[in-house]
Amino acid sequence: MSHCNYKPAPLRGSDPLGKTMKKILIVDDEEQIRTLLGRILEQKGYVCSVAANAAEARECLERQDFELVLCDILMPGELGMDFIREVLAKYQDTAAIMVTAVDDPLVAEAALQMGVYGYITKPIERNDVIINVANALRRRELEIANRAHREDLERMVADRTNFLIQMETMFEQLHSPQVAKELIKKIGDWDQPNKTREKLEMTILFADIRGFSSMVSALKMEDIIHFLDEFYTAMTKTVFDNEGSIDKFVGDEVMAFFGAPIALKNSTENGVKTAIEMATSFQELRKKFSGTSSYFENLGIGIGINTGEVFIGSVGSKKRYDYTVIGTPVNLARRLCSYAAPDQILTTDGTLSKIPGMVSSEFVDNTSLKGIPRHVNIYKIAPA
Repeated sequence: MSHCNYKPAPLRGSDPLGKTMKKILIVDDEEQIRTLLGRILEQKGYVCSVAANAAEARECLERQDFELVLCDILMPGELGMDFIREVLAKYQDTAAIMVTAVDDPLVAEAALQMGVYGYITKPIERNDVIINVANALRRRELEIANRAHREDLERMVADRTNFLIQMETMFEQLHSPQVAKELIKKIGDWDQPNKTREKLEMTILFADIRGFSSMVSALKMEDIIHFLDEFYTAMTKTVFDNEGSIDKFVGDEVMAFFGAPIALKNSTENGVKTAIEMATSFQELRKKFSGTSSYFENLGIGIGINTGEVFIGSVGSKKRYDYTVIGTPVNLARRLCSYAAPDQILTTDGTLSKIPGMVSSEFVDNTSLKGIPRHVNIYKIAPA
């Protein structure tokens, strides 16, 4: 047993079995009581330090951590209740037991309501001390564990809330309001990807600016970014107006899909209508920017569109995943976009068969495309 104001107790101790020994601070103005409590507790394997008043006890608490403080209620200078109230507020992981010569039920009730774990009356009974201390330390461990668990839950809720906010923001940026609303309803299933994955017949669209690379090397980056901002805005509006979703922007390329998560009566019709409107919007955009530089006059847009059965759902790792489409029909739409000349919309005979009479079309070629296992009949389309 040590006096804090002279010789601090060891910061850490252990019993012969290697178990960490609990540190207890005894605060009482009577030396006989301090000695008695210290002897009882040290015999049980606790490391004890003593202080004669609140001031000495504060010095002890500033020097090291204690699992438990035993404090007399009536002490000269500062009442033990006032001191313990301060201790409990400042040291959340420290428990407290009050020691008193007056067995007053009102005082005991006030101490317990304040957060004290036990109440020992004088004269000191060995078993009473041992039981109160053991119970207080056990309750302290449980409350620390509960607090840590609660903090973990609060952190999980905060993380989940932030995730939901981020997902809603992403959905609203990449999808029409109707589609975003449907995806937000499914957010609870995103940690179980199989619930959000399915095979559907959908229409996929790719659009890419022709002549963009040569323009990048000739114009100021500020002008190019300004143009891209307006390009993306116009393309996004066209997709959303036709109940589609933006899958991604990659450089000057736009990828969109139609038919999920909201089912459409005819996804091909929505996709082709979007392609035609995109071409018109791009012509207006080109005309607008041509007044600032002749380089914009040389730009064009190539569009590829294809309908087929694809896989759609959340894809990725636990930390990052996207709602996207995968499959040969997606690759074919991309290859058609690459094959398209400036201001040309290309599709396949299979896609055209789903919108009879909606557009006029002209056969372009029967050819093989990279990554596509069969020859493809390619058609260019225009409004009927």
